[in-house]
Amino acid sequence: MNGNMSSLDLEYYQRRERQERERAARADDTTARRVHLELAERYSTLMQSPATMSTAQA
Repeated sequence: MNGNMSSLDLEYYQRRERQERERAARADDTTARRVHLELAERYSTLMQSPATMSTAQA
């Protein structure tokens, strides 16, 4: 991240995390469920990075 994350970026990551968790919950295949959960965790991590938090609070 370059430290220039806007509130729109943060909203996008929040929405994508939620969508991936919903898709994981609906997935019948265990591999698909795992991949969706991995993606959700990646979006969560992006939101929690120091650059993200400091820019989103500004």
